[in-house]
Amino acid sequence: MQKISTLFALIFFGLFLTMGCKKTPEPSPEDPLLMNAVASYDNDKVIINSIGSVFMGTAGPQPVDFDKTEIWVSEGSPSDLKLLETIHEKQTELTDLRPDKMYYVAVKGSKGDYWSALSAPILVIANPLKAVKTLWQPTKGSNTYLSPASTYSLGQSQDAQTITLTHLASGKAQKLTYKSTLLFKTWGTNSEQVIFETSANQRRAYVIYDVVKETFSEFALPSTAHVWLAALSPDGKKIAYTDYNRTGNVWVYDTDTKTDKKTALPQPYDMEWTNDSRALLVHRYGATSQESQEVVLYDVQKDAVTKALFTTPYKNSLQSPKLSPSGNQLLFSSTLSGQPHLWLYDLRTEKLRPVLKSTFQFGWLSASEFYAVEEGAAPKVLLYQN
Repeated sequence: MQKISTLFALIFFGLFLTMGCKKTPEPSPEDPLLMNAVASYDNDKVIINSIGSVFMGTAGPQPVDFDKTEIWVSEGSPSDLKLLETIHEKQTELTDLRPDKMYYVAVKGSKGDYWSALSAPILVIANPLKAVKTLWQPTKGSNTYLSPASTYSLGQSQDAQTITLTHLASGKAQKLTYKSTLLFKTWGTNSEQVIFETSANQRRAYVIYDVVKETFSEFALPSTAHVWLAALSPDGKKIAYTDYNRTGNVWVYDTDTKTDKKTALPQPYDMEWTNDSRALLVHRYGATSQESQEVVLYDVQKDAVTKALFTTPYKNSLQSPKLSPSGNQLLFSSTLSGQPHLWLYDLRTEKLRPVLKSTFQFGWLSASEFYAVEEGAAPKVLLYQN
């Protein structure tokens, strides 16, 4: 009996040593070093951070150390990368970049004599748009939405339970309450309505809050609709949606004519109405490649895509595109530079500019002004002019 107990003790001690001495994964030809480049735009500097990892089965990518970094750069195209420098640091500043040019950056890493493959290239533009001023500091832990012309702000707690609507000129604030949980969707025409998504009978539903009358009204969906993805027009009269029971294409329901029309538009990634409630800004996978994404303008009356606005570079994605009231500029969030960033794209000049890191709270205030929330320990609502 004593021998058996001793044997179990030795086995347990061996397992303890194995677990306690578990080593950090080491890159090798069998466990390749995977490199990523990330650009930051801080204080008029472009900083490239190099990140190494090893893919460890079900644990996924695990960060690892590496000895040296090669920085590869090209101008205008990711297919012409050239070695700029080899450094022992994980971070470097790119200098002498022209603000009117697009650059692509990729990195390699080494561990001993072993070198990784070249990382996927990221886009770098040394011309970030700076905020004009700070409008105010919102409550931490809430989402902030400014109405066009900055007439109202709407703050919604992250648990969606508290909604505060504030008239900015007078400072008058009111708490909005409803029988079910509300999620902000968009501002209505002239900022006199706020459109929310909610649920009824285990289905998506939509309500409109009249700011002047201080009342809620339900948007009357067709009885056959089982909404999946939807966008309500600012005038509160139309809804474009995809249906759980009728997959494949977008439907448009008009409350004035009571018509529910199947369109020629395939199901997109996302969509929202333009300010005039006549067209849809559609975010979808690329028409020529599923590894890119694009933003197009779809004319509801013509039942056709009338204009391609932006296509991401190969293997890049974007989120939450918003078209300016003039139709000349596009805001969207994307990882073009290796991490989430707000970008401004001018459709006339076809120029891109980085704006702000890691934000999904932004919107147009006029044809030439927009706001964005700088997130963090002390969030700020920033005003930008272009």
